[in-house]
Amino acid sequence: MDRPRWIRAAHRLLGSLLVATVAFFSPSASAGAEEAKPANDPAMPKINYDEHVLPVLREHCFTCHSQDTAKSDLALDSYSGLMRGGASGEVIEPGDLDTSRLWQLVSHQETPEMPPEQDKLPDAKLEVIKAWIVGGALENSGSTVKIKKKPTIDLLVSAGSSRPEGPAPMPEGLIRQPVVYTPRASAATAIASSPWAPLVAVAGQKQISLYHSDTAALLGVLPFPEGVPHVLKFSRSGALLLAGGGRGGQAGLVAVYDVRSGDRVFQVGDELDVVLAADINNNHSLIALGGPRRVVRIYSAADGTLLHELKKHTEWITALEFSPDGVLLATADRNGGLFVWEADTAREYQNLAGHTGSVTDLSWRLDSNVLASASEDTTIRLWEMENGAQVKNWGAHAGGALSVDFTHDGRLLSAGRDNLAKAWDQAGSQLRAFEPFSDLAMEASFTHDGARAVAGDWAGDIRMWDVADGKLIARLPMNPPTLEMAAAAAAEEAALATAAAQQAADEAAAAQQVAAEKAAALQAAQQQLETAADDAAKAEAQAVVDQKTAEKAEADQAAGDKAAVAATAAERLQAAQAKAQQAQAEKTAYESLTAQAGGS
Repeated sequence: MDRPRWIRAAHRLLGSLLVATVAFFSPSASAGAEEAKPANDPAMPKINYDEHVLPVLREHCFTCHSQDTAKSDLALDSYSGLMRGGASGEVIEPGDLDTSRLWQLVSHQETPEMPPEQDKLPDAKLEVIKAWIVGGALENSGSTVKIKKKPTIDLLVSAGSSRPEGPAPMPEGLIRQPVVYTPRASAATAIASSPWAPLVAVAGQKQISLYHSDTAALLGVLPFPEGVPHVLKFSRSGALLLAGGGRGGQAGLVAVYDVRSGDRVFQVGDELDVVLAADINNNHSLIALGGPRRVVRIYSAADGTLLHELKKHTEWITALEFSPDGVLLATADRNGGLFVWEADTAREYQNLAGHTGSVTDLSWRLDSNVLASASEDTTIRLWEMENGAQVKNWGAHAGGALSVDFTHDGRLLSAGRDNLAKAWDQAGSQLRAFEPFSDLAMEASFTHDGARAVAGDWAGDIRMWDVADGKLIARLPMNPPTLEMAAAAAAEEAALATAAAQQAADEAAAAQQVAAEKAAALQAAQQQLETAADDAAKAEAQAVVDQKTAEKAEADQAAGDKAAVAATAAERLQAAQAKAQQAQAEKTAYESLTAQAGGS
């Protein structure tokens, strides 16, 4: 599918901001200019800005990029100015060629290739640039290398809006012991589904529960000790799970977990209030968050550096989401404000005016061309990104729409104050309304294949339905039972199965006894037939034989039925005992881990 004009224009704009930056690398140097020494020259000291980079910049670049001119907000006549970057952000990442935008362009690894409309730089100059960046981008010969700390996993991916190669990430061997268990669940503050795997995440008190959407089985529990998660988002590749939340009026942050291991990979933000909205972009390089402070902050996922602050909203930030291709960022607030920004530059791209109530949720269509917004004004609205026009809107939920989610094929799922979750097509036609909750329907999400819908209400009732027929498949506990509770339940189930198996065995033995008695009566009747003196006696004896034969057949059938019931009960007993043993083993393993952690 061709990208729309606005996406191509956005990329051209992003590249043009660095054109002047690399202009000094023209293949034809002026007469008398000192040729840069190759990086592998044994006589050369360690490459640094003052001795090796600054002379080249002075000769080719200061006319447009000094402190006096600073085109594109980029000043290169000082080390601090170069490292600060320009309007498009940082252009150098010390020690890392792959994330240094300047290197990617001048080495022709990315487009637009630099210098524009010219051959690639001579190898000697490229080697100097490469050596300077790899060596830590030192300021002078006395500088020490300061490489930014990298995350514990590879965050840079190219999955975007398409399915990544290989098996979809799923939890492996996670502990299922909840951090907190309460008999009564709290409100469903966040629900998210993996884009490519049968995996659903449900927010709870100081924890996140992971469920298999095909079996409804609990796969693991992730701790969130900072408070209650108010937003959950799987990354576009499905490899990471982002959780944002905290404690109202006190603190908030965003934590990112590795889906397979359940490890908390990193966290960003140090908010003075709870995080209500957050997302991670398509290549795992940017994280945006917002909340009651009315400011959207964009961080580098690589080192937690704050890159941009967006201060245009006049009310609490209630929703935000990166487009699937990573080009745009949509943000919304409690006053009905809805803006779209260039994700890399944080420049305003669209002001989408139309909602008359709080915008509660946002969801991008897979192609990044259409944005869906849900609002307390009862409507769901669809916006196209070419001109920022509203292409469709409809009244979705009486009292207010609280959640909206696009699936891969373009259908939408919503939840609202009418206690309902509903499925829609893009024309606003209702495809299905699921059975009502007892309270406000707060969150809704399609599963990875769009075949099931998961939604939760204010009372913490989390339900999963079949989208095709609306049938309730399962309820997913917001507060899953502890391992001790699971072991006790399994033991009780095994005890009941034992009793049922014993009863079935007793009934089978009784039926077999009856069958044996009927067989003995039949044998006696046959003997009587043989000794009958006359035809009448023989006929009467034959009738008795026929009756006994029928009674025996009936008794045999009953005995067979009871035996089958006993066999089934035995199988149930065996399964229950295995389940009880597994629960006890899991409980014992958890207690052992807890004891080891306490001892250390």
